[in-house]
Amino acid sequence: MSFWEVILIGLAMAMDASALTIANCTTYRGKLNRLKEWAMPATFAAFQILMPIIGFYIGSTFAHFLTGTDYLVAGVFFVLAAKIVIDIISEKKKGDKEEKDQKSSGFSVWLLILQGLATSIDALIIGVTLSVSVSSPFVPALIIGGVTFLVATVALIFGKSLGKLFGNYAQWVGAFILLVLAVKSFIEALI
Repeated sequence: MSFWEVILIGLAMAMDASALTIANCTTYRGKLNRLKEWAMPATFAAFQILMPIIGFYIGSTFAHFLTGTDYLVAGVFFVLAAKIVIDIISEKKKGDKEEKDQKSSGFSVWLLILQGLATSIDALIIGVTLSVSVSSPFVPALIIGGVTFLVATVALIFGKSLGKLFGNYAQWVGAFILLVLAVKSFIEALI
């Protein structure tokens, strides 16, 4: 497998992470500090490094167990989109701006870990395929993770701008992006 093939794989693997970064920036607009913002590209990159290595060592013996995970990924994205919509509706019902500002952001380490895991299932399967084409998974995994970090960083910058642009409608944009990811994952599972 050539360097450029690994770069292209990294770009493909980074698309879900970048979409979720934009969704997080728009959904949790004004509630993310620098640490939370930079935790997104770092977490997504870490999962994109770790999962191909795990997949490599699982090998093709267990590949048939991993093929049905697209439904699980689609379900996770649907749940995350539904959670955002429910949060928006419950905040509208409360209508108290001060209470909204004091409320916890809903963006947590556990949410980010769940998103990192959901976006890296494909990378696990890539790792399984690497087991037949390379002798070590570490360099390809580092390249995939590096590309993911760069793409998610660009998405972070774009997502913050998108949040400012859409203002109060930013959360709906985030929910829509997650819904698109869920539909994409569901279609991939059907194919």
